[in-house]
Amino acid sequence: MTELELNGGGPVVVESLDGPIGSGPWARLVASAIVTDVGSARADRGRDLAAAGMVSHATIAEGWVRARVLGSSGSHYAVSLEAARLPARAWAEAVRAARDRGTLETGVEGTAQSVHLLHYLETEVREPLVPPTRRIRTSCTCPDRERSPVCKHVAALAFVFADAIDGDPSLLLRWRGCEPVVPPASRSGDPWLAGPLPQPRPPRALPPGAVIKRLGRSGIRVGGRDLVEALEPAYRAFARPGPPTADSDRIAGWSSDSDS
Repeated sequence: MTELELNGGGPVVVESLDGPIGSGPWARLVASAIVTDVGSARADRGRDLAAAGMVSHATIAEGWVRARVLGSSGSHYAVSLEAARLPARAWAEAVRAARDRGTLETGVEGTAQSVHLLHYLETEVREPLVPPTRRIRTSCTCPDRERSPVCKHVAALAFVFADAIDGDPSLLLRWRGCEPVVPPASRSGDPWLAGPLPQPRPPRALPPGAVIKRLGRSGIRVGGRDLVEALEPAYRAFARPGPPTADSDRIAGWSSDSDS
């Protein structure tokens, strides 16, 4: 799974940080799992940094999110959020279950923040989609990191990541190492994108002369007969392998009559 850089590596601005971090359930869970005390002074300063576009080079890949955060001192700090990938077995079970449960489809496709997928993985597979706080490793090169497991720079990146998930839920799947399922064409948003082609049916031979019979009478007379009736023996002769038949002799006779 390839790395994905937010905003082409440029500064990422989180525009709406007045209320709870994250508007969707996945985004809110991610933010609260990383920043457990969202009302703390460090969390508030992290909000300010995220809103001011101080987070740049934000990159998301399987197992980690990394970025550079510009601090109030004017120094850049390297920040990361790391978590183990969701076990392949758990994701495979969720994908299989989604085939029978429509409520899980948009979740495994990464097109919506499905609470049903959260519940399924948590209760039936026993593997949470959003890891708990104890399973998320955070790091920052700032001096404050020695005094607190979550500094303002870590909080800023957490809020940027949560906001990005609101815009594209598949980013959480990417972080957890889960390959999103390709949605069918009916939900892809692209009217020109077709789904997989069905298997062709076994070939079925049409009876000789079926095509000209579908066309109906032509009004053209050949030897006193309508052209369609005159061509029927020819179609039967073409369809029958082997030595010449009575139909072949009749066709040859008509050819001689037309030449004369």
